[in-house]
Amino acid sequence: MSNTLDYATPIPKSRAPLAVAMLILCCLLWGWSFPTMQIVSRAFDSHTHPRNPLDLLASRALFNGLRFGLAGLLYFLLTLRHHHSFSRADILGGGAVGATFGVAMLLQILGLTWALPSVSGFLTALAVVFAPLAQALVLRRAVGPAVWLAVGVAFLGMVLFSWPNPAANAAHTLATTPPLPLFGEFLTVLASMIFTAQILSVDHFGQAAHPVRLTSVMFLTTSLISLLVAGVLSRGTMFRPALLVGLAGDHTVWWTLGTLVLFSSVAAMHLMNTFQPRVSPAIASVVYCCEPLFATLFSLAFGAENLTVLTILGGAAVLAAVLIVAIKPANPTAPR
Repeated sequence: MSNTLDYATPIPKSRAPLAVAMLILCCLLWGWSFPTMQIVSRAFDSHTHPRNPLDLLASRALFNGLRFGLAGLLYFLLTLRHHHSFSRADILGGGAVGATFGVAMLLQILGLTWALPSVSGFLTALAVVFAPLAQALVLRRAVGPAVWLAVGVAFLGMVLFSWPNPAANAAHTLATTPPLPLFGEFLTVLASMIFTAQILSVDHFGQAAHPVRLTSVMFLTTSLISLLVAGVLSRGTMFRPALLVGLAGDHTVWWTLGTLVLFSSVAAMHLMNTFQPRVSPAIASVVYCCEPLFATLFSLAFGAENLTVLTILGGAAVLAAVLIVAIKPANPTAPR
């Protein structure tokens, strides 16, 4: 994984523009998912009736399992001709990406129970800051002062987001009061740390794996992990036929889960796993800054929150931290 954190990796100019455009489209599709996941989570809760945090996590895990299981099935059918001769990189890469993505998604969607979509979107973007920190703390490779400056700016952004801000709650706000102060934000930051491992896994395995086969294994792994969590925590009650029939007949579940499967899962993950390996991690990091912006715009459009000064300042601080890391001085000999 020696090239994973090489922010000066030369990328052929002819490959970059299309890849960047496709990754921006990914961000648009993921931005849609933030308020939509809040809506579908509330719909799932009306059927699963969670009584404690473990029940709540089981409900979220059931949603994730169904979402990515359906996404995997649809993706498999759409790409059937590519499913032959799975390589070691396809299987290991898909497993690694799926495992990290599955755990991070569980934490993120659980955090959305108590955090606004804009806050979740911006805090998720901190994965870009965590990547060089992993380089320093885990891989024992030195990082420059720009990274530590970014950490400080990101911390300022988190402080602003955590400041009491009741004006952000709109008429259709779905975020509720957390059991512990800032619990939703804490879970989202933890998810962001694990999303870092997912991004690095895509960069590492994506160089050798076939993107279609890697994506299929990823969906399967994510779904199995989520369904296992749902089954264990609920002792199997999440798979009661009456509950599943009720979910299948819920119109809110249909349109939210349908758009999340088709657009935010199948289309977005195929584009990510296909085009992210064509650019350097630094370029991908800059592009992924668009995700929280789209998340905020969709959240405002849904009436899920109001735009406030604290939201703007906190989001600006997080974006500044991400850009400090992503656009730090590179090798002057590398093409720009």
